[in-house]
Amino acid sequence: MTQLLAFVPVLHAGYERFLAEHCGPEDELLLIGRSFAAEHAVVRKEIRALDPEKLLGWLLTLGLIERGRVLEIDDLPSAVTGPVLKAPDEDLIRTLIAEHDLAQRAEVELIPTFLRWDKVWSRAGFLPDWDGTVTADEYARSMQSLAAAAAGRSSDWWRQVGAVAVRDGEVLLVEHNRHLPNEYSPYLDGDPRNDFKRGVEMERTTAIHAEAAIVARAAREGISLRGAELHVTTFPCPGCARLVAEARFSRCYFAGGYSVLNGGEVLQQAGVELIYITPAPGES
Repeated sequence: MTQLLAFVPVLHAGYERFLAEHCGPEDELLLIGRSFAAEHAVVRKEIRALDPEKLLGWLLTLGLIERGRVLEIDDLPSAVTGPVLKAPDEDLIRTLIAEHDLAQRAEVELIPTFLRWDKVWSRAGFLPDWDGTVTADEYARSMQSLAAAAAGRSSDWWRQVGAVAVRDGEVLLVEHNRHLPNEYSPYLDGDPRNDFKRGVEMERTTAIHAEAAIVARAAREGISLRGAELHVTTFPCPGCARLVAEARFSRCYFAGGYSVLNGGEVLQQAGVELIYITPAPGES
């Protein structure tokens, strides 16, 4: 008998093919249960995840597997009885194999296949610091309110960001972060950000950021951003900082910062004045 260890947050055609190819009638599927979330962020942050027990029932009912059970974290490694353990070649699975010495209990075969985003497909980066001007004036806060209203239109589960381009008090463009090719991308295939902390390599995403959407729309509509102000609810990520710098914005107003900041030096070297908007009385 071969056992198959897998984290299956959702059931889609990729998992159906994977099970058909690698889990035969005499084999047993070991499903990662909810208790793994306590120690593994990718399980905890997977907002699409179905209840593992219900999923197991559906797999059995549909005839996709003949045998299976849901494993909780205390079940490993004793649930692995060998002689062969197959698993998708994913970061979570490799971590579990190493942490629980599963290679000592069975011959492990990792199967290269794309079932969802993980660190195989996404890498990490680093972020420098910021130093700039502080303001609390009514104009800056009014523009920040407009940006915040735009952020509220974002369907992103984890972070909503709004941006406003302004010249001489005239609002040129308003945008928010959204996902491509459509708003549902991270909820269909999984979010590539699940394996990363906030502020780490923000380009690993299915989203177009609010600042990038501003620059793209300006290019599409023939609007020059040279000398304009950018009002954004969250300090730009590295990629957006480069776009803001190249678009030749004169100032960047922001009311919030990442847990780890980046892009400050890029903006400052491009002559973009960085202006932090202090919270209004009663705001945190």
